Amino acid sequence: MTLVNSSAPTRPRDIAAALTLWLPFMAVVVTWLLWIDRLPGVLPRQWGRDGAVSSTMPTWGMAVIALVVSLGAASLATYWLRERGAPNRRQVYLGLGLAAGLSSSLWLTTAGITVAAGAAEPKMSAWVLLTFAACGYGLLPFLIAQKWVTPATVTELPETTAETTTAATATADPAATWTKVVTSPVMAAIGGLIVLGGAIGIVAQLRDEGLTGAAAASAMAVAIVVLILTATLLFVQVRVSVDQRGLRVVSRLLGIRLKQVPLDQVESAFAETVSPFHSGGWGYRLTGGRSAVVMRGGPALVVNLRRGNQFAVTVDDPQAAAALLTGLSAANPTAH
Repeated sequence: MTLVNSSAPTRPRDIAAALTLWLPFMAVVVTWLLWIDRLPGVLPRQWGRDGAVSSTMPTWGMAVIALVVSLGAASLATYWLRERGAPNRRQVYLGLGLAAGLSSSLWLTTAGITVAAGAAEPKMSAWVLLTFAACGYGLLPFLIAQKWVTPATVTELPETTAETTTAATATADPAATWTKVVTSPVMAAIGGLIVLGGAIGIVAQLRDEGLTGAAAASAMAVAIVVLILTATLLFVQVRVSVDQRGLRVVSRLLGIRLKQVPLDQVESAFAETVSPFHSGGWGYRLTGGRSAVVMRGGPALVVNLRRGNQFAVTVDDPQAAAALLTGLSAANPTAH
């Protein structure tokens, strides 16, 4: 028997949630470096009913407030990755996101409209909506972070080899569970480079062209492309499990189910060696009548489906998974 906690404190989703709380701090730092030579000594703090600036505060003071609050929120988020913080982590991140989003948006909007106005008096107008919207920034880490689930006890299938596959298949326990986690360093490196390259491209675009409509449009286009390409992060780490529900492959980073094969669709299962170079690369691959989740080269679990297709996923100890999956399928009355 093994004690399994579906919300372990160091799961990739929790780390990703904590990283999102560093983004407001980074935004304040980057814009400060970009605008430092173009900002006046004071920034607007309040506007009157006629839209004119009614009070100001030192630029450095507003920057320090934004930096301290956003850095504090990010640091606390990182600290909250410790084990005993797991049950309340999502709620804490919600509050920290509110503080970080509000403080950084006040700086970004005030300093941004001042730079855009140049010698003219800055007007807040509709930009105030950004501040209200930023109050909901905490929803991002809240939704990304893994939900806390009370630890449960499950049965773990003993390690098997190719020689014991037949016996294991014949005696498959309907309550047995087999689970493995696979990490892909290649996908992690690709995803990290995409995010880093996109951030550098956006900063370079704004630095070269200033805060103009064209520069903002270009930066937005780059951000959209980067957001699309970060789908590669789905395949940084996946969890492969076999139980009475069939085979499931889930992204541990975002909790998205990449593939599910119910028992009534399993015709047979076996292990073989898979190479990314022969499968068309890493990630989710489609070649002819075969689909695959390729995390790295090496052993893989291969499933022949009753409709004639085939699915494969690279994972350690695929013999045990194949034995259990075949046994559970044979014992499933709806599979015949």
